[in-house]
Amino acid sequence: MRRRPDHSPAAPKHQPGAERTDAPTPTTPSRHPTRDWLRRHANTDGQWLLRGLKPPGTAAATTATVDWTMAILAEDCATLQQCINEAERTHTPWQHDCRIRDQAGALRWIRLQAHPDNSTSGWSLALCEITDLKAREQRLRLSETRYRAIVGLQSDLVCRFLPDNTITFVNDAYSSFFGRNRGELIGTDFMDLIPESELETVDTLLSQCDAEQPMVVSEHWVVRADGERRWVQWVDQAILDPEGRLLEIQSVGRDTTEQRRLEFRERLRNQVLERLVSGAPLAEVLEIIATGFEQEGKAHCSILLLDRDGERLYTAAAPSLPEDYNQAIDGLAIGAEAGACGRAATTGQRVVVEDIATHPLCRSLREPAYQAGLAACWSEPIRASDGRVLGTFAIYHDQPQGPTAADLERIELVINLASIAIERTQASEALRASEERLSLVLRGTEDGWWDWDLTSDRVFYSLRWWEMLGYDEGALEADRYLWRLLIHPEDQARVQEVFDQALASTSSAYSIEFRLLHRNGHYVPVLSRGFIQRDPSGRPLRVAGANTDLTERKRLEQRLRELANTDDLTGLTNRRHFFTKLQHALDRTRRHHTATAVLMLDLDHFKQINDSYGHGGGDAVLRAFAAVLRAELRSTDCAGRLGGEEFAVLVPDSDLDAAHQFAERLRGHIAALRVEHKETVIEVTVSIGCTQVEADDRDPDSILARADEALYRAKRNGRDRVERA
Repeated sequence: MRRRPDHSPAAPKHQPGAERTDAPTPTTPSRHPTRDWLRRHANTDGQWLLRGLKPPGTAAATTATVDWTMAILAEDCATLQQCINEAERTHTPWQHDCRIRDQAGALRWIRLQAHPDNSTSGWSLALCEITDLKAREQRLRLSETRYRAIVGLQSDLVCRFLPDNTITFVNDAYSSFFGRNRGELIGTDFMDLIPESELETVDTLLSQCDAEQPMVVSEHWVVRADGERRWVQWVDQAILDPEGRLLEIQSVGRDTTEQRRLEFRERLRNQVLERLVSGAPLAEVLEIIATGFEQEGKAHCSILLLDRDGERLYTAAAPSLPEDYNQAIDGLAIGAEAGACGRAATTGQRVVVEDIATHPLCRSLREPAYQAGLAACWSEPIRASDGRVLGTFAIYHDQPQGPTAADLERIELVINLASIAIERTQASEALRASEERLSLVLRGTEDGWWDWDLTSDRVFYSLRWWEMLGYDEGALEADRYLWRLLIHPEDQARVQEVFDQALASTSSAYSIEFRLLHRNGHYVPVLSRGFIQRDPSGRPLRVAGANTDLTERKRLEQRLRELANTDDLTGLTNRRHFFTKLQHALDRTRRHHTATAVLMLDLDHFKQINDSYGHGGGDAVLRAFAAVLRAELRSTDCAGRLGGEEFAVLVPDSDLDAAHQFAERLRGHIAALRVEHKETVIEVTVSIGCTQVEADDRDPDSILARADEALYRAKRNGRDRVERA
């Protein structure tokens, strides 16, 4: 609509601080510059007919004609005036959004659009209400804020990029993983992060991500800013417009490097066991172990075997060490000053030499190590199941350094494999049964998200959150009290304390592990990570978080603990763990003067059983004996296999008389045992020595030595009997 400039006389200026008692009349409008301009260019009378509007603070209009410019909020006039001044100067079209207050007192948005009228030197001004549009924009901003808050907390790597591969968004995890800040990543080509060898594969996969195939899953390796190679599984999701055209691709990645390491270790374990079962030479099996260790990490390694006399170490496997260095250490005499391996074989303890060039222990090997480019050496003794040192496993680096916790974990795995390979070059049925493949592949699971708006006290739980606990979405009332119904009673106070402390402090995040009740009745262990949004004064406004299911991780940790503490053949406690239990019992006796007994057991004529029935028959007897022993134990007792046919039992809260009675009962059950093997029945007896744990015992070895004396007295007195010391 075209309007002419207004030439009506100006109204008197309103004095600052004076109270306005009457609404401005159409003939005496306010002199605010912005409103004057709007009246001049709205119509010839300086008024605009807008039904339902009135100036703030006045009575309801009695006519349909009111001064609409008085409805514009005073705080919006400054920016509007700037827009008008610029338009007057340039005489160009302009548009501006501002707020008005209607007759009911509610805020409404209007949009002013003006175009110069060259024929009249005036302006054409159009007005439309955009309150709904502004509300939709606000909801969109809130939705984007929630999305960024939730995605920002994810442990997964999240980025979005355009069809031309330009990155438009990355979360904190993505930036941290690649070692670059958002500013360095946003606007760059996504493909710049992909190694050249993977470019063709990734490009092919991304080209398939469209309306017909909106989700593509792939896995490839990437290089971080520090040069480390990491494997990542990506889920690429196409974001389409209503017509199905590709707008963006959202890519969610999960670091699978550790999972691949576990898979690699599992494959290595299986390969070793398979070669042992097939009767491969020991040197070949040890070469496989050493090569596998070197493939997983940047290091050289060697396996040295102790000779029969227990005096020298000979090279059994050293895949990547220079031949000159191998010759220098081959046949090394062991001793406390004979290098890292020589000392480890002598003391039976781990030896760490962080710098060969300066460590006095490596004086004799310093020159060969220098020529080979070796700067650090860690050596670990390889022990048999009975505690004997079989050899050493050494790790070399080209830079001075000490082992990390991850290094020690890898070494422990290799030591266990080497011990099995050295002690048992021929695989037995028991070995195959005890070394069944253990799946260590961690199934990546999505996190269960939740969002608590503290101002409205509304809580949102994602679909995955419900699924993690076996519920359909919304099956229970979704409020802030829901977790109290589901959390394990033992965890409630601890979780509440952590949560309250996080809200009361200035912290922006927290994390805690606890258990939630599954619909089926069991508890699901979760790691809950929360992010707290605060106002400028520090008052918490919102808490958003994610629950990660720890069930698989807890199961694997428990299984690994069992493998580390259990004898493969019998399923009883192994020697190392039994000694730990015995030390605890000795400490308890010293503190509380409790009565604890120890039994030493040895199967009679076991060598004859092996000679007569083979190792298969001997293993069958050992397993049957262990089954009878387990059946007789109380929940507080602990039985362990110390090596070969020798066993020990820890009997807490029992004096020597009670232990003697228990031993006699056990002896009788073993004497009645009949073990069937290959259509043959094998009879077996056991000799037992008993002793009491005394507060003045020096260590577990002294206790077992006393029980061992009683055991051999039983052997000398005819076997199949119990003696006490």
